[in-house]
Parts: sequence; C-alpha cells; structure tokens
Amino acid sequence: MTHHTYEHGGICDKAYKIKYDFSVNVNPLGMPEKVRQDILNHISLLEKYPNIDDYSLTAKLSAHHNLPEEYFVLGNGASEIITLLSQTIIPRGAMIPVPTFSGYKKALISRSCRVKEYMLRSDNDFLLTEDFLTDVKRASSVDAIFLCNPNNPTGKLIPRELVNKLADFCESFGIYLVIDECFMGFVPDEKKTSAISLVPNHPHLIVIDAFTKLYCLPGIRLGYCVCSNPRILSEMNALKPEWNISCLALVAGEDSISEKEYVKNTISIIENEKAFLTKELSALGFTVFDSDTNFMLTRLPLSLLTTAHSHLEGNSITDRLARDYGILVRNCSNFSGLDNSYFRIAVRNHDENVTLINALKRYV
Repeated sequence: MTHHTYEHGGICDKAYKIKYDFSVNVNPLGMPEKVRQDILNHISLLEKYPNIDDYSLTAKLSAHHNLPEEYFVLGNGASEIITLLSQTIIPRGAMIPVPTFSGYKKALISRSCRVKEYMLRSDNDFLLTEDFLTDVKRASSVDAIFLCNPNNPTGKLIPRELVNKLADFCESFGIYLVIDECFMGFVPDEKKTSAISLVPNHPHLIVIDAFTKLYCLPGIRLGYCVCSNPRILSEMNALKPEWNISCLALVAGEDSISEKEYVKNTISIIENEKAFLTKELSALGFTVFDSDTNFMLTRLPLSLLTTAHSHLEGNSITDRLARDYGILVRNCSNFSGLDNSYFRIAVRNHDENVTLINALKRYV
C-alpha cells in the first residue's frame, strides 16, 4: 500500500472518493444561507473589476471591532496576510512555538529569516506557558514572534494573562508579535480572549483573522489583519497586489459579519459534538488532547503504538479510512514535534461524527 503525507488538510490521493472530510477545520454548518444566496444573486459582479478604493467591508470590520478603519488590511486569505507581513517586517530571527501551522515558517524562511522553534510538550496538553516568555527573553536576535491562538493542530488557547505579558514585553523591546486568530471565532466569549483589544496600545502587535474557518468560506479567500502601526499598514498596502480581493469575497465578508445567530449556533453544536467525539475516541483508546476550538488533536491507542510496526500504523489508518470509508482525517506527521501517530480531527455534524466513530471501531 502506498502511504501519502500532505502539507494541508483537504488533500488526498485522487483515487479515493472522499465523502466525509474531517481534515479541514471549517464550520460543519456550511456557509451561512444568506451568504450563499447573495453570492448567487451577485454573480454578475464577476464581469467587473472590484472597486479597490471602496471597501465597505473595512467599515463593517471597523464597527465590529470598534477600531479605526485604517487599522485593517484585507488579504486574499490569511495566507496572503502572512506573506505580506514577512515582507514588511523582514525579521532576522523569529520564534515560533511548535507544533503549529507551517505557513509562518515557510513565509519567514522565504525572507532568509532564522526561525527558532519552541517545542510544546504533549504531557502538558501542548499548552503555551510562561516558559516560552522566559525563552524569548533569553533569545538573541529575535525580532518577531508568530503565534496561533487557538493553536493549530493542538486546539489550545494561550492563557490571556500570558498574551498580555508577551504583548507588553514585545512592545518594550521592539519585537513584532503576530497572533493568528483564525479559529478564535469558535471560542465562547471571543472578545475576552482575542488580542484585538490590545492593538491600539501595542504598535508592534499584529492580529490576523479570516472568514475561511468560522463562515466555511475557504474557496472565497478572504482574510485581514489588525494593526495600529502606520509603517506596517502603509507598507503592507503598498506591497499587496491590486484587486487582491474579489467582488464576491467582499459580498460574502459583509454578509458574514452580521451572522450573529449563526455563530451562536455554531459554538453550541461544536461544544456538544466535541464532547461526543472526545467520549467515543477515548473509549476506543485514543489519546484526546483538550481543545478550545472546532477540532481536536488525537493520538493512536497505546495498543497500536506498542506493536513492532507502530511507525506504519498512522499512515495505514489514514489510508484505510480514505480507501474503505471515504473518510479523510489529517495525519500530523509533517507538523514539527509530532509523528504519524497523531491525527487532527475536525468536529463535524452528528451524523458524520457517528460515521467516523463507527469506522474507527471496525479498525481498532
């Protein structure tokens, strides 16, 4: 059997007919119905160029976050924002806690930045602690820190007190602190946990968010960052391509911001289904790491890890789920600090979650 490792979720061997995708962490409700209808109703906008001088979406983001419009830069997904930031900051050295999203390191290395990885510990549920701040203080030639909060693939929130301390420390020493909050919308009391409120008084802080995950719009490609630093904002706007946001992305973004009931329902469903998956996976012997968002990091049962061919089990289970059941899960072997015994599983709707558990029961 051929085994495959892919850099991102949502990708697998074309021979497999995937019916249930647990490898991408998007909203199980699908895009909001109003967004779907408005995209259909505005399809003729594709015949025109987007108006690059009139982003009413920026005004809505400004009102939503209660911050000035000039603090926002829109991007073609969070990925473009990350790339633009690496080109704007151009750090000589950066620190990144791992395991985490690979896009930060990729963007930084493209600018010849030396990246130091700080290893999070499995015996502490991969939680970022004050030891990281201690390491930052000891490090020489670090002028940027990239964090994912909640973290991907671990699902862990960074304690708010630590976020505050890191923001203050970085501001004192002119270190850029980039916090990717693309999964923050799935967290109850988001406004209490988000770092966006710190932006006005921390010019070296940049917070990234996107419409991809919470509103299930990965194909639209729409993200943004929030920053109060005039130089960073000016250079990012100068670097980004003209017409980098499509007409339909702007329509989808404006609609999504007002979908408060949809977000409320999403959080409720995620909490219930996450509890169901945790209980069922644990009963099968999987290690389930506590998650604060819409996906969970799991590890193969100990019985499989202790076999002579345990290094193959992770690939085997990924391939068999895809081939035999049309189920795609995210093998985490290409995340720094993890191996192929770890899987990231998105929380889907109840029927899909039951299908996954039943398939794993047959396998285990």
